[in-house]
Amino acid sequence: MESKPMLFCDTTTVLTYMEANFRFNLALKIPSIRKAEKAAPLFINSLELYDSCLYVNRKEYKIRAYRQCQANVGLHKGEVFYDFDEFGYTLNLADYIEPGDVKFFGNKCRLKDYGLKNECPEKKKISIPCNHSIRLYVSDTMYELPYKNMKIYQLMKRLLTIFIGNRRGEWIIKNFRPQDNVLRWPVETRKPIVQNFEICTYTHNKLNGLQPIIDSSVPIPILKMSFSNGKIQDHPLFKNVEHLMICNHVSTPTVSDLFSIQTPIVTLTSPATLDTFLGQLINIFMEKPRPIGVRYSILVKKKINLNTINHPKEIRKYKDAIRLAMGSDAIAVVRYSKRRSKTWLIIEVVAKN
Repeated sequence: MESKPMLFCDTTTVLTYMEANFRFNLALKIPSIRKAEKAAPLFINSLELYDSCLYVNRKEYKIRAYRQCQANVGLHKGEVFYDFDEFGYTLNLADYIEPGDVKFFGNKCRLKDYGLKNECPEKKKISIPCNHSIRLYVSDTMYELPYKNMKIYQLMKRLLTIFIGNRRGEWIIKNFRPQDNVLRWPVETRKPIVQNFEICTYTHNKLNGLQPIIDSSVPIPILKMSFSNGKIQDHPLFKNVEHLMICNHVSTPTVSDLFSIQTPIVTLTSPATLDTFLGQLINIFMEKPRPIGVRYSILVKKKINLNTINHPKEIRKYKDAIRLAMGSDAIAVVRYSKRRSKTWLIIEVVAKN
């Protein structure tokens, strides 16, 4: 029976239902399907990006720099997970920005590598082979490339370009976690639709950098983040988020900042003690107009008596403010909820019965 090649539309249909890693590998081996692969819709269950490794659906692509001359004297057997110069110092990745890259943080100081000898023996004219190379580990396979021709950050850029660069078809990332330093994003690729987005440490500049990368025309169902010191500023990206999750402890002033952002559902997942600031929390919430459906969930260490907040005298005190803020058809409700054996304080705006 005579075999017939698949048409372009048939190829894109088949590729659409393939697992992402298998699909990328197939396109590398069969050049004739690469155009169809870039045009076919793509679904990635999870994508995690770091300086020297990435995970696609939990499959790891790990990059290491290798110094043959120090393979037997260093703690890492000649391998390090960062780029270095001829003097043994780590390269500051923030100084090496290419088109499409997004810089999330400021410059970092140069650090000496104490896991290996700092200088190569060939610099001291010692007769030891001193070949530098860059290694890519994919599952049980190792690929080796000349280090003079490519650095770790350049190989990371090349990998992401092969996988997601020049993409024309719609693609979805269910769980996306970018790194905290420099994001080596490909140039000229279609923006992905992200369903669950984890940005690690919050900074306003990071949110600015992410806007040109993700498709903000589609709502983001979940955005997870943590933060260090400082205030959380409102940002246009928050308007596009349906559920914001804060993963570390939040102080009273920071909660006040959270009440000012434009996200309908906010969850604080680090256990909080309500004894000292529950009353202040309610007062801040009542100060500004809020539409029906706005809800804040705060994980608490223990319950305290809500009657101390819902006392008739307190309600009368804020009666006019509540009417102005919520409108005549809405009311603020404070209650406890039990989910998965954990206690949550719920503050929400609901419609009057």
